[in-house]
Amino acid sequence: FIFFWGWVFLITTTLVLIFKKEVDRSITDKNDIDNENEEHELGIFQTYTVLSKILRLKPVLWMVVVLLTGKFAFAATDGITGLKLISLGMPKDKLSSISLFLTPLQILLPWIVSKYITGPRPLNIFLLAYPYRIFLSGVFAAMIWFTPSLTSREFPTLLYIAWIIAYCFHQIAIYSMFMSIMAFFAQVSDPAIGGTYMTLLNTLSNLGGNWPVTLILSLTDHFTFKNCFNKETKTIIGSCNIEVLANQCTEKGNVCEVTVDGYYIAVALCTVVGIFWYKLMFRKIKYFQEIPRKDWRIIRR
Repeated sequence: FIFFWGWVFLITTTLVLIFKKEVDRSITDKNDIDNENEEHELGIFQTYTVLSKILRLKPVLWMVVVLLTGKFAFAATDGITGLKLISLGMPKDKLSSISLFLTPLQILLPWIVSKYITGPRPLNIFLLAYPYRIFLSGVFAAMIWFTPSLTSREFPTLLYIAWIIAYCFHQIAIYSMFMSIMAFFAQVSDPAIGGTYMTLLNTLSNLGGNWPVTLILSLTDHFTFKNCFNKETKTIIGSCNIEVLANQCTEKGNVCEVTVDGYYIAVALCTVVGIFWYKLMFRKIKYFQEIPRKDWRIIRR
C-alpha cells in the first residue's frame, strides 16, 4: 500500500514540477502601470528564487528558528508514548481506535478556536497552549508510570477510557497551536505569490515537528539502562543494555530488566528544553504580531 502510493505521489509531484506554472496576478509591469491586466508567470526556477528571497527576510529568519525548534518540547510525548502503551500491553487496535473518539473533537475544535484567532494577534493562542501542552507531557509520563504492564493483553476498560480523556485534552492543545500558527501564516503570507509563501511556512512547520521525534527516538535507547538479575537471589550480575548481553543473560536463566527507562529521561529533557525555549522566544513571538505586514513581503506596494 505504502509502496504504491509512494510512487503515485512521486509521479504526480514530478508532473506538477514539469508542467505547472504559477500565475502571479498581482505583479504589474513597472514600465506600464496602466496595464493592469498583464499576468506575470513564475516558472519553477523563478519560484525557488522567490523562496530564497522570502527566507532572507529578517522576520522570516526568526520565524524559521521558531518553527524548527518549537516542537522539540513535545518530541518524546508525541513519538514514544504510543510505543510505550503497546509495550505495556495495550493492543494496537485499541490504540488506533482512540482516534475515532477524537474525531468529533477535531470537527468542533476548528469552529471553537477560530473565534479567538481571527483578530490581529492569533499567536496569543499559541502562547497560551504551549505551556499547557508541556504540562500534558508530564501528565502522559505520569500515566505511563502508573499504567501496569499487562502480559495478558487484557487492557482494562477504565484505563482505556482514562487514556482517551488524556488524548482529548492533548488534542485540544495540538489543534489550538496548529490553528493559531496557520492563521498567522495566512495573515503574513504575500498574496502576490499565491500559495508559495504558505507552502514554505507549512513545510518548515512540518519539518520542525518531525526531526525532533526522529532525534529523540534515536537517543532514547541510549538513555535506557538494563541490568541482568539473578532470578532467585535478585542480585545484579551485570548490565544487559545491548541485545547480545540481553540474550546471554536470558540464556543462563537470568532476567534482563529495565532499571532506568529512557522514556522518562527523554520527556524530562524535552520539558526542560521546552520551558527554556518558551521563556526565550515568548517576546519574539509576541513581537511577530507587531511587525508591519509589508515587512513580511518581498513585493512592496
